[in-house]
Amino acid sequence: MFKQISLISLAVLLAACSATDPGKSKANDAMYDKMAKDKDMVCEYRPTTGSHRKKRTCMKKELADEVRRRNQEALRSQEYKSQTSAGSTI
Repeated sequence: MFKQISLISLAVLLAACSATDPGKSKANDAMYDKMAKDKDMVCEYRPTTGSHRKKRTCMKKELADEVRRRNQEALRSQEYKSQTSAGSTI
């Protein structure tokens, strides 16, 4: 019984290791390198929820500026909502 469980778990581990396609990752790297050389593009590594690996994302500078502006506005509005006035009788 122990041998069967060991063989099954070994097969699962080996299958998980071979899940990535090296040809696809080389093609993606080439595509991102081409985008990174473009002066209108911004590439950055962003953390992915539930993973220790960071994902590379590229976007146009205008879009990156818009995303950054919206994120700053969202943070400011949350800070404003969390502040309470002194002496409030709620």
